[in-house]
Order: sequence, then structure tokens, then C-alpha cells
Amino acid sequence: MVEVGISFQTIKSLLIFFAPIIIPRAINLYRGLRISLSQAGRIPPRPLSPLATRALNVLFFAIVLFLLLSLPVNPHAPAANIFSLTRSRLNTPTEVIFTRLARHRADNVLTEEDTLLRSKLTSMAARKAYLRFGAEPLINCQFCSPGSLQSYLLYYLPFNVLVPHLFHMLIVGLVTSAPFAGQEAAQWRNTFTLAGLALAAVDLYIMATYDPVQSASTAVKFGQAPPSALYYRMALGRPLAFTILDAVYAALIYVSATGRLFFSPPSQADQIDQIVSTATSSLTSASSKLHALSVTRNAVVRQKVLKNRDDEYWRAVVAMEGSGGNADGNSGSIWEEEEVVKAMSRAMNGQARGGIDLSRLGVQAGEYVDEVTAGLENDAVERPE
Repeated sequence: MVEVGISFQTIKSLLIFFAPIIIPRAINLYRGLRISLSQAGRIPPRPLSPLATRALNVLFFAIVLFLLLSLPVNPHAPAANIFSLTRSRLNTPTEVIFTRLARHRADNVLTEEDTLLRSKLTSMAARKAYLRFGAEPLINCQFCSPGSLQSYLLYYLPFNVLVPHLFHMLIVGLVTSAPFAGQEAAQWRNTFTLAGLALAAVDLYIMATYDPVQSASTAVKFGQAPPSALYYRMALGRPLAFTILDAVYAALIYVSATGRLFFSPPSQADQIDQIVSTATSSLTSASSKLHALSVTRNAVVRQKVLKNRDDEYWRAVVAMEGSGGNADGNSGSIWEEEEVVKAMSRAMNGQARGGIDLSRLGVQAGEYVDEVTAGLENDAVERPE
């Protein structure tokens, strides 16, 4: 593990700076947790919404990605610390270090990068810079000098520290976006953002203040043990921290989206918006149906054949309802005529030609009515009186 020497005064300064930010949020988190636990027994868990599921899927892939990047065997892992690889001490001569390093290379021959590093690793300041930032700044930085470690820091930070944290904050912003992840995840936006910024601040602080000699153990200082490399530990520890943080994010989104913890009932404004939205959708559906009916009626009226059939239909309806009078001047219904009564009697007794199945006819009629009036009952129930 990396031994980072942090004095009590440094810890005190950090607490003075972060305490006004962390303590109020911790208190609010504790109160919210107590309220959620008290309501957990009364409110059944809700199923995950599609938006919350989308946010959890993104976090799952992010966790897998960062976990793979935290493994030493991944293709993008940093080069191994040559002091640990060759079991060399901090004061071991450069030629001895690279002679041992050649044994770990193919055909016992140093690579071009090893040769360039050997030409740079000639002083204690250069070795400190190597242990903090790795071989790449020593070899490729054009404005850096061993006498100014801050120049190596400026070269190292953008692509090795800031870019990973910006990528992680991009993921946090995506999974806490209300249009993408829903309101349950969006409520954690400020908390997740502050946690990500705090992690970035700690990372920057370690990279800016770590001294491989002053922070090393006594055995390393006296040349009895190989020194550890900060760049190697941080390159693997950084994605591991992202993995842990994203796992916590996913857990918080899950328990809040399902109502297990941190549940807050919908406000009165949200309830009104939901009622208005339901009423608007019902009115829109009814309006579309009325418009379709109007179009159909206009088509029937404008077409001569359909208009005649429609007139015949309504005349037949009027006749069946007995609205007119018979030849003797007595009002009556067509259902009372002798031929109709006999036909109905034969049908009821099953004596009509073809043998009418009344039960099957009733089922078919019911299915037809249900099909024609589908949705009307639901609209009538949903529409307020």
C-alpha cells in the first residue's frame, strides 16, 4: 500500500474546510434515513421504473469497466515500478538497476523506453519524480526539469487525473439526469456530484503533496527496502474508487426508486399534475372518437347509396318500435303481427329452417356488442361526472 504521510495539522485543515459542507448533509441524510425506515413497514416497495432501470444499467456497465481497469492485468495498466520489479533500493546505482531490469525484458535487451529512462534517472530528484508520476513524464515532458517537481505535476495531472474524473462525472451527470434516469435518480444529483468532487480533490491533494522519501518507511529511507511508486498505486486505485462509489450510487438509486428507503410522497402539485394529465388524455381520446364519428357521418350523408341505406334503416327502426299506425287505424308494433309471432315461436322451439342455435347466437351478439363498444365503459368510469 502507498504510505502517504499526512500530519495532524493537515487533517485539521481538511476538517475545517470540509466540515461545514459534510456535517449538514450528513445530518439531513440521517434524518431522511430515519423517516424512510419508519415508513418502510407501511409502504410496500414499488417496481423499478424504466427510467430508473436505465440509470442502473449505465452504472452497472460503469462498475464493470472501472473494475477491469483496476486490475493489474488489464491492457491499459501502468508500467510496473522498476524498483519493485528489480528489488532495488532508492540509492541503488542506475546501471545496476537497469542491468537487473534487462533480465525481465525479451532477450535480456532493454527497450528504447528503458534506455531513455536510464538517461533521465540519474539523480535523487529524478527518482522522486519517477516514483510520483512514472516514466512517461520523465521521458516525454519537454518543459519539465528534475529541480521543479511542479512542472512534472502540471504535465501529469490533465490526462492522468483530470480526464478520468471528468469521465466519471459525466457518468454521474447522465445517471442523475431527470429526462434520462427519472426523478428518483435526479434527487441524488447534488449529493453524487459533491461526492465525485470530493474524491477528485483527495486525488489531487495526494498527487500534489506526496513525497516518496519523506513519506516512506524507515527501511526505505535507509536503503533496506524498495520504494513504492505512487503513480502505479493511484493508477489502479483510482478506478477502484470509482467502482466503489458507483456501487454506492446504484444502491441509493435502487432503494429510493423502489421506495424501500428515502421515500417521499408526491407533493400536492404533483398530484394535481397527474390528475390534469389523466383528464387531458381522456378528453383527447373522446375528442378523437367524436371526430371519427363526425367524419363517418359526413361520408354517409354525402354518398347517395349510403344515405338511402341509412334512411331505410331508420324507417325500419321506427316501424319496429311501433311508432306508426296499421291499416285499421290501430297503433301496434311489427312484433305483434301474426307472421312475426309464428316465426318467433318456431325459432324459440328450434323449428326454423336451418335450426337456429340461440345460445351461440347470443354469444356472438355479445361479442359483437363488446367489440363495437370497446373502451366506452372505461371512458365512462374514468370521466368524472
